[in-house]
Amino acid sequence: MNNQDKKIPYSLDAENYILGCMFVEPNIVGDVLNRIGPESFYSKPNANIVQAISNLHNNNEIIDISKVTDELERLKLLEATGGNNYLFELIASIPTVTNIEAYIEIIEEKKLLRELYFAAQKIQNDVLNGELPFEIVGDEAEKQVQRVVEMRRTSEVKKIFRFTDQVLEIIEKNLHNDSLVTGLDTGYEELNKLTFGFHPGELLILAARPGIGKSTFALNIASNACKNVGASVAFFSLEMGVDQLTMRLFSEYSGIPLSKLRSGKLSPMEMTALMVAKSEVDKLDLFLDDSSESSINEIRAKCLKLKRENKLDLVVIDYLQLVNVLNFKGNRVEEVGRISRALKNMARELEVPVLALSQLSRKSEDDGRPRLSHLRESGSIEQDADIVMFLHREQAKPDEENRPSRNHRTEVIVAKNRQGQTDSFNLMFIANKSSFSSISNKANQDQE
Repeated sequence: MNNQDKKIPYSLDAENYILGCMFVEPNIVGDVLNRIGPESFYSKPNANIVQAISNLHNNNEIIDISKVTDELERLKLLEATGGNNYLFELIASIPTVTNIEAYIEIIEEKKLLRELYFAAQKIQNDVLNGELPFEIVGDEAEKQVQRVVEMRRTSEVKKIFRFTDQVLEIIEKNLHNDSLVTGLDTGYEELNKLTFGFHPGELLILAARPGIGKSTFALNIASNACKNVGASVAFFSLEMGVDQLTMRLFSEYSGIPLSKLRSGKLSPMEMTALMVAKSEVDKLDLFLDDSSESSINEIRAKCLKLKRENKLDLVVIDYLQLVNVLNFKGNRVEEVGRISRALKNMARELEVPVLALSQLSRKSEDDGRPRLSHLRESGSIEQDADIVMFLHREQAKPDEENRPSRNHRTEVIVAKNRQGQTDSFNLMFIANKSSFSSISNKANQDQE
């Protein structure tokens, strides 16, 4: 790679991924070629391969290595492409075909940036040449830039029949599902009844006043998904450190009070219970990130890497107002709006549910039960979210404020549910396990 190549925008990883996917899943070739063609690929060998695949597709022929090799030979491009070895390398580099849409968008964007780069070069040459007056150079520059802008592809409008088979398959699949859960199991029966589980592409908001337990509840959902259905969960904690999160999991799994774990004053029996809990926590496919300063782009990049490795079923972000947008110049409400929209787009792009925790405005402390209008910087969050949940607990009485940590009843309010009903239910916070449990457990009720 020379210095010139380093300046020109392109993504070899995205190009290779798309090619590998077309070999692994030939049924996607038509959709890919409707979006990008040989001219979209910067790598000449890759552009050659796409040309061969395009020729075969236009002739309704099967897309496989043998056919592509023959076509490249016919075009006298096989040697320049790297031969069979390069084709096999492309296939071997693709573990699974997921999220191909994101890679197509990368290639489309890089192509536009290259076109803009070349247009800028032409404008620069015309200016430095000095032979033409400004009026001509300016008009040509405007035409060149406008040409690139007009190349930007808008999403295709599709007729309904393109979707009916797909939706019918989902309904038929759920028809034979004995469980009410059609998405990711949250571990809480009452929540599953209202949401049918968390579904790919959904943005879910969990909000509460400070100290009510939203971080604990989110961590419980994450560990339940890992433990009960073997899900892979990425947990971004922008406020709490990894050591604090892990200690809460140790408390949940061992039953040892969090305060006692922090003190380290454990009996031999408690140490044994702690080691058993550690072995259980070690099995969780839970990925923790406690970067105190995270931008939405950094979070997306980390999630995209996990998705490529087939290690992402749920994303949890604690909490939304601590995420930032790099180099953003607008006000805070506008920035939060951009973050919530980016999280919704990320959920759809990665095809996983994204659970984002959120603060409530100060007004909620005076109004009793939380409402959608209490979401801090609320308008865009409420609009982008598929589901909005609140945790609510009545304020402690004056004579209870100084009492040590105790079990207490907490209301979970599903205030918005785009695909289902809104309702509320109660959970019991179990102090000595730092976790929420179903209220139907009579033993829990007796401990209240």
